[in-house]
Amino acid sequence: MKAVKWNFVSTAIGAFVGLLQLWLLARILPPHEYGVISLALMIITFFNIFIDFGISNSIIRHGHITELELSSLYTINIGLGLVTFVVAFVSSPLLSHFFKSPELTTQLQIMSLVFLFVPFGQQQRAILSRELRFDFVAIVSIITLLTNCVLVIALAVIFKKAWVASVAFFVSTTLGCVIFFAHSLRERRPSFTFSWPAARPHIRYSVQLVLDSLINVVSVNTYPALMARMVSLTAIGGYNISYGISINLIERLKPVLVQALFPAFAKIQDDETKLTRNFLLVTSYGMLVNLPLLAGMFVCSSLVVQVFFKPEWQFIAVLVKILCLVGMVRSIDPPVISLLLVKAKMHLNVRMGVAKLLIGIVLAIVLGQRYGIVGIASSFLIVQLLNTIASYFFLVRACVVGVGRQYLINVLIPFAQTLPIFIGAGAVVVMAPTPWPAVNLALSVVVGALGYALGLWFSPFALVRGFVLLAANGLSAKLGGHASRAMRAS
Repeated sequence: MKAVKWNFVSTAIGAFVGLLQLWLLARILPPHEYGVISLALMIITFFNIFIDFGISNSIIRHGHITELELSSLYTINIGLGLVTFVVAFVSSPLLSHFFKSPELTTQLQIMSLVFLFVPFGQQQRAILSRELRFDFVAIVSIITLLTNCVLVIALAVIFKKAWVASVAFFVSTTLGCVIFFAHSLRERRPSFTFSWPAARPHIRYSVQLVLDSLINVVSVNTYPALMARMVSLTAIGGYNISYGISINLIERLKPVLVQALFPAFAKIQDDETKLTRNFLLVTSYGMLVNLPLLAGMFVCSSLVVQVFFKPEWQFIAVLVKILCLVGMVRSIDPPVISLLLVKAKMHLNVRMGVAKLLIGIVLAIVLGQRYGIVGIASSFLIVQLLNTIASYFFLVRACVVGVGRQYLINVLIPFAQTLPIFIGAGAVVVMAPTPWPAVNLALSVVVGALGYALGLWFSPFALVRGFVLLAANGLSAKLGGHASRAMRAS
């Protein structure tokens, strides 16, 4: 819970800063320039998979790791960073030609410079996560996010060009790496001693993670990539905004659970009963946090777009609704991924990912040709529904046994708790009690939030009452701690 708290603080600030940055850039930059930024970030995210190569998760998973292992893995990370930089830098003109965007070359070449610096702070971040010292990790993440936001907005106001995002990305990411590297020097001296026998077990485990990450990133980015090719860069910019205010809510909160649950599950992996019980609980608790955000955005999407975005972006309202549904389904996934990591069965997710990728590409092309950007987004929703259903049969049952009925109950209860949001906030949106969209939006948010809070408090489900009690105890303990410290100080 301490780890989740620090991750949540970092993620909550990141979500707010990210939404603010997205909104400001969408208002400052022309749609085409914003589309170039979206495309560049998508490509760099793909290259970023090869920097870590799953080594960080391998360090977290192992209960005991020697200095020789750490040194060998550190050397591998440095080499991977150099190779990835060269490949990304050299391939930039080819990618720009493929996506018919000449200005993309400069963007990618600036961003690729971070691959020379990231490996130097990567291992220290993994060690801190392994030891559940998420306070320092969270602080560095907040510094990085704020630096990126301030810099990109300031440069965008002055130059109004897409390359400003690349410069801000490079500066902020490098700053975070330097902080982690400096912190590592306080605890241990990095060494370049290399031993293949020491590194081999970690590489064998990491290959599964790389394949899974590769397939997942390609699957998710297939849809915007096809939009860039089949529609326009403005379309991918619109999709990126829609993604940022819908699915990205859950994607930002997803690491809050995964990063904390993975090392926590690793410590109890030999106790099947305890592991199963905690897996079911965090599945429901995570959904109780994520679903109301996505349900609220689904209901209020038309008002949000109308109030906060310029007329040329109004077409994204329907995209936001579709992607909110995708996010609600994806909110079930984080504990499953943590379970697979602990059980070293990520290869099962890789197999499912291949099937998901192939189905997604076919559906996106077919529906995209017929219905355009809405068809491509709808194909994402269909694939995600199929993936979530299949994940129980092929992933959950492979890691824990005898949870079928209980797992279904633990998934359905959080969905039932969102009904007050759909009913209350939905009524405000449909009735439009005032002629001012901003006021209607504020009313729908208040009604939805109040309805969800009352639903939690008077819930008939013991699972939800346990969640409320846990949250209340955590808050009272925090307030009590502040009060006692104040009394001691006085």
